[in-house]
Amino acid sequence: MGKKNQIPKPPQKQQRKIPEAATLLSQPSSTDNEHPSFRFTYADKNRWLLSDWTASEINDLIAGLKKIEKYTWAQIKGHGSKKRDESVGTGYKLIDTHPTLPDNIPEDERLSEMRIDEKKRIFGFRVQSVYYIVWFDRDHSVCPE
Repeated sequence: MGKKNQIPKPPQKQQRKIPEAATLLSQPSSTDNEHPSFRFTYADKNRWLLSDWTASEINDLIAGLKKIEKYTWAQIKGHGSKKRDESVGTGYKLIDTHPTLPDNIPEDERLSEMRIDEKKRIFGFRVQSVYYIVWFDRDHSVCPE
């Protein structure tokens, strides 16, 4: 068989070196340096409702959310006091033992608590920089310590 009758080999692909910046863009990144925003998509319609709060308590909540929005997620995670009767900060913490979540909450979400003041809390879960509020706890009754 002569050279003219041979099937040509496909050209070998050269391995391209992918720039490091492109690799970093394709990897999921942390949103800990972003500020939180709050959504009510998964707010429970049956328990620990915002509509149960007084006007004064709602004002406290709004002031607390405005304060929290000034911080990044990294700062929020570092806030809070471990000692009783000290400044409470935002007091963000993950919750392992809690009441049954509403059916519309995705199963793989981890519930967390954010402290508004010494008694008031919001419970929800974080997806990237968004905090989805599930419960509005005005008297620290969802997960009493």
